[in-house]
Amino acid sequence: MMAEQRMRALVAYDRTNPIFSVNLTMQQLKVLLLLSRHDGIPSQELTRHLGVTPATMSGIVDRLVTHGHVVRVEDTHDRRIRRIHLSAVGRGLLEEIMDSGTRAQRRLLDRLDDETLVMLATVLDRILEAGAAEAREQGIELPPENRCPKPTSLEA
Repeated sequence: MMAEQRMRALVAYDRTNPIFSVNLTMQQLKVLLLLSRHDGIPSQELTRHLGVTPATMSGIVDRLVTHGHVVRVEDTHDRRIRRIHLSAVGRGLLEEIMDSGTRAQRRLLDRLDDETLVMLATVLDRILEAGAAEAREQGIELPPENRCPKPTSLEA
């Protein structure tokens, strides 16, 4: 755990990550991340996911709409329901943040030899298995991408 904490601290020094230049609150970023997985969910469902009041969620979404990151769309079957969708701007922002993280991770992994990469892949697989077991014990249904087969080579 200490090594993981040191790693997080080291990554925090990388000011090239676009997350440092984004003017979003943590709650706004969480909404964008949730929408990346569940685009078009009703605002009341977002409220439940974040554990905030409807008024708080309305304010968060209002600010995201103002900045062009999300759009509200009336449900086609029930006009009382407003579905929240990522806009192209919001999707692009998340892709930029994720791509930056992937590039930084790739730069680090490129510095490791094959034997170390195999060990790392094995350790990460075991951590994922433990995390999946923990989720199942809590009654959490894992999305399909968390049930993918293990890599067969140095795909880690």
